[in-house]
Amino acid sequence: MISFWGCKENTILPRDLVPAVDNINTFDSSFDLITHTLYQDSFLTGGYRSGLQLSSSATYYTACGTILSDPSFGKTVAAMHVEVLPAVPNFTFKAATTAMTIDSVVLSMPFKMAYGDTNATAGTQTFKLYRSIKTGTELSRDSAQYEFTKDSFDAANPLASLSVDFNTISSDSPLVAGLHQQPQLRFQLPSWFGDSVKAQVSLGATGALATYSGFLSWWKGFAIVPDSTTGRTLGYFDSYRTRLTFYYRYPKTGGGEDTVNDVFSFDPYYCNRFNTITHNYTGSLSASFINTQSSLGDSLLFLQNEPGLVNVFHVPGILQLPNVIVNRAELVFTGAPIQNWSDTLAYSPLARLQIFRTDTTGNNDKVAEDYAQFNSSAYVDGKRSNVVIGGLTYPQYKFTVTYSIQKIISQKDSTFRFKIMGANQGYPAAYRSILCGSGSKQIETKPVLNLIYTKINKL
Repeated sequence: MISFWGCKENTILPRDLVPAVDNINTFDSSFDLITHTLYQDSFLTGGYRSGLQLSSSATYYTACGTILSDPSFGKTVAAMHVEVLPAVPNFTFKAATTAMTIDSVVLSMPFKMAYGDTNATAGTQTFKLYRSIKTGTELSRDSAQYEFTKDSFDAANPLASLSVDFNTISSDSPLVAGLHQQPQLRFQLPSWFGDSVKAQVSLGATGALATYSGFLSWWKGFAIVPDSTTGRTLGYFDSYRTRLTFYYRYPKTGGGEDTVNDVFSFDPYYCNRFNTITHNYTGSLSASFINTQSSLGDSLLFLQNEPGLVNVFHVPGILQLPNVIVNRAELVFTGAPIQNWSDTLAYSPLARLQIFRTDTTGNNDKVAEDYAQFNSSAYVDGKRSNVVIGGLTYPQYKFTVTYSIQKIISQKDSTFRFKIMGANQGYPAAYRSILCGSGSKQIETKPVLNLIYTKINKL
């Protein structure tokens, strides 16, 4: 009689219960990977898809800026779209429009962080603010926007221009109405914009501010676009907390004037926001390693947070194993010895990778089932650590994928592939890593699957 083993969750052993290797029943082996770098597109940057209203997530930040020439990853440009609404429908100012004087209107957005070479001598970039003129439903909050989705705006007539110094923005504290504010973008809009809003308020029930939908139809949002010809930094901004502030004054009863303000805000229940992010790898180190389909795999792996470069790989050697019990399966990826460390200091390595299961097309991604088996990303891991090899320190990433490897072996699934990429922490396109690939001749740093398994005894 032969005992058959089924791929069940409770068969995967916790780390402290993995049997000792005796090379009689339980063995440890290492298997080579075949690795390829690909570009991962269709990254959601706004709107709605599959039950996720990304535009309403308070911890998702939008990028704006240009990295003109990362020597290893080329050019990245990020622009953003954001919408605002008055606090209530049928909005009115605190004074009659005929009696008030608008002094200024300012669009502001809190600064969160900068990614890139913030120590560069030329740390200043120019951002321009435009009126969005989007049409149709493809840019609405009920549709999905991806990194390739482009806003439609009146490019011939910018509303404002702003110089952003990424060397100092994190410590800048603008003084507004006598109070210091947190670091932020601040665009002062032209006077005609305030006059236009005031005129719509004066129209009452027939004006654009009578309803939320009416206002968003009249003013479809703002596009913030960087100069794409210079820069070494992406800025990340809390567009969830975008404010459009009207500063105005009106006569007080008995003489004098009152100075007040009213605020329009991003409303997560009605407004949309999204990022447009483009990469161009031409002329960079990574360019010759993308989509090579080399039979032995690439010698270098290039990884970014989405949207960007990912790695798809498989482990052909494990298909030769009989149906064994996998006690532990660990994937190990190590930094490439030729990595340009000066670049890495400027464009920081990924703090964590995430792993997906896919297939030979590289398109049918699913979250690796190993995450669910112990209900913990900590068990699967993927965090960056440091390892010393030959006296040198390298970054290293490990994944525990016992469940997935057991499934591949049991089902002899030759179409099974893994995909790894940066684990996005709310900062799209930030951070990157260069790892040793399967085509490398550096044996000590090549990616590997370390396996501990037990033979199934025949009775």
